[in-house]
Amino acid sequence: MWDRSGLNIRQQNIAEWLQEMQSASIQDLSNHFHVSDETIRRDLRQLSENGLVEKFHGGVRFNVHRTELPFQSRMRVMAQAKQKIGVSAAKLIKQGATVFLDNSSTACFLAHQLTKRNDLTVITLSLEVANILSVSGQCNRVILAGGELRVEDQTLIGAEAIRFVSQFTPDMCFISVAALSVEHGCMDFDIFESDFKRVVMPLAEKVILLCDASKFHKSGLIKVCDLSAFDTLVTDAAVPAEIASQMTHGTIITGSH
Repeated sequence: MWDRSGLNIRQQNIAEWLQEMQSASIQDLSNHFHVSDETIRRDLRQLSENGLVEKFHGGVRFNVHRTELPFQSRMRVMAQAKQKIGVSAAKLIKQGATVFLDNSSTACFLAHQLTKRNDLTVITLSLEVANILSVSGQCNRVILAGGELRVEDQTLIGAEAIRFVSQFTPDMCFISVAALSVEHGCMDFDIFESDFKRVVMPLAEKVILLCDASKFHKSGLIKVCDLSAFDTLVTDAAVPAEIASQMTHGTIITGSH
C-alpha cells in the first residue's frame, strides 16, 4: 500500500499502472493515458517527489517494493522537502546543545545533517535516528529511551519511554506531526506519539515544528497542540496566511536547498 496524498486521479492511475507493469517509457505512458509527453513528465515529477517512482535513462520504474516497511516508504515521500527542512533546522542548533529528536522521517533527515557535528547531545526514542548518528564516525552523544520496540518504525514506545525522557530538559525539541490545520492545529494518528509529544514539549527551552507543505490543511485523528505552542516552524514552502496567523509569537523558516 502506498500514500496517495497530494496526487490527482491521473497520477494515482499512473502509479497503479507502473506498480503492475514495474517499468515503462515516457512514450508508453503517453500512449496509454492519452496525454502529451510533457504532461506525463509533470506527473512523474510529482510521483518522484512522493517517492513512488524512480527515473532511469529512457523510462521510469515503480519504486515501492512489497517487502518495504511503512517507515521506509515514509522516508521516500516528500524527500526533497524533508531534506530542505533538515538543512534549515540544523542551522538553528547552537554548539554544545542538547536536543530531542522525535521518531519522524523528517527527524531522520535532520539527523543526517547532524552527522557533520561532534558537539551535541541527542535524546531520541528512534533507533533509526540513533543509527544514523552512530555510524557517522563523529562524537555526538546519543541517549536512547527505554521501552518496547515497535518494529515497523523502529520506535521505542510505552510508559517507560515517556518516563525516561521526561527527566531531561533539552535546549531544543524537534517535533513533526501528521497534519496541520487552522481548525484543529497540529494533529497525529497515534495515541502514544501524541501523548509523548505533549510530555516532552514543555520540558525544552525551544520547541521547533518540522512540517513539510503537504501536511497543510490535512486532517488527523488526535489533536496534539495548537501551532502557537511552537517557538519556530520550519517548512519547505510558503505557509498559507491562515495557518501562519496561528503562529502568534513564533518564527517561520522556509527552507531553501
